[in-house]
Amino acid sequence: MMFEDIDGFSKTDIYAVGGKGDAWHFDGERWQQLPFPSNMQLEAVCCAGDGQVYIGAEQGTVFRGRGNRWEMIYKGQMSLPYRDMVWHDGRVWCTSDYGLWTITDGQHERADVPHKVYSCAGHLSVGDGVMLLAGLWGTMLHDGKEWLPIIDFSQLSR
Repeated sequence: MMFEDIDGFSKTDIYAVGGKGDAWHFDGERWQQLPFPSNMQLEAVCCAGDGQVYIGAEQGTVFRGRGNRWEMIYKGQMSLPYRDMVWHDGRVWCTSDYGLWTITDGQHERADVPHKVYSCAGHLSVGDGVMLLAGLWGTMLHDGKEWLPIIDFSQLSR
C-alpha cells in the first residue's frame, strides 16, 4: 500500500488515497481505511471548499463524497489519470498532461481557458488566493480573474 496523494480540511480531518481503491481517513488520532466503491487505481484527492472530498482515479474518473459515502460523478475515458486536483475560485480544478478540467456543482467539464493555458497543464498548486499551473511548456498563475504567464519555455529557447 502506498499513498499517491493527501489533502485535508484540518489536522483532524485528513484524506489519503492510492492503490486500488485505497482511501483512508485520519481523525487526528488514527488512520482508518474507508469503504470505497471501486478498486480503480486512485491518484489524486482534493478536500474542497464545498465540504466534499473529490478523488481522481484511473482514466480521469472522479468520485465525490466524505467518510463512508462515495459516488462516481464522472466516468473518465483518458489514458492518463488526473495528476492534481485542487479547490480554487469556487470549484475543483483537475489536470493531467492532457489538459485542464473543472468540476462545479458536480458537473465535470473541460476548463474554458485560453489555449496558451492548456500548454502548461500537468501540475496544480494553490495558496493565498492564487492557483499555479505548471507543465511541459511553462507556468501560469490564475488570480481568480485572469491567467498570467510566469514562464513560457518556448520563449526561453529563442
